[in-house]
Amino acid sequence: MAPRQRVNLAQFRQQVRNSLQQSPFWTDAELNANINESLRTWNCLTGVWKQRVTLRTRQYLPYYSLAGSLVFGMRVEFGSNNSLAQASLTNWDKEFPQWEGRPSASGPEDWAPVGINIIAIRPTDAIGGRTLVVDGVSATPTLAVDGDFIDIGQEDFNALLDYNQYLNAFKEGGAEFESSLEFHRSFLKAAANKNEKLMTSNIFRRAMGIDTDQAGMRPRRTPATLQPVGER
Repeated sequence: MAPRQRVNLAQFRQQVRNSLQQSPFWTDAELNANINESLRTWNCLTGVWKQRVTLRTRQYLPYYSLAGSLVFGMRVEFGSNNSLAQASLTNWDKEFPQWEGRPSASGPEDWAPVGINIIAIRPTDAIGGRTLVVDGVSATPTLAVDGDFIDIGQEDFNALLDYNQYLNAFKEGGAEFESSLEFHRSFLKAAANKNEKLMTSNIFRRAMGIDTDQAGMRPRRTPATLQPVGER
């Protein structure tokens, strides 16, 4: 693992300026806004900022709100190291009608994301007062003043600098913006290396320039493979 470094907003902004051809073209406020935008995008794609919260089950309650600092859950345990399988409300509604009203004394078997900071468990806990441990992605840190900082590895920081070049080039437009698209692709590639699940998303693959239009399509039959009517 690459060593992590502490970078404050002033240092981050200066590195961004050093990468831009016409540095005075951007104000500090613009650069700061794009820096924070890059941090939010990076966290959304990679979940690099994580947190663990502990909840107590309530009798017969299927839905639980996560702490405000937790953006969404990724893994849920019930009791002592009993990892719950991830499912979806749609599957539950199809496979377990009225699942919300079917509690179990042994507690839940699986969980499902409901919203950004809400999860559900199935079956509900018939006893209550037991432990749910949720590992998830925490809210992205915001760098508001020059002394605010993040701890980050060099490879991740390089990816953020690439994305900032792309974001700032939007103000220039034209050929400068077109040439910045390579920085955008580099940023997405670094995110995919950090989070391999991204490569299973068709939306992400299209953003990366990977052609998925033919994926899953039936191959076209050529005249050589066609058979005369009535023959097998």
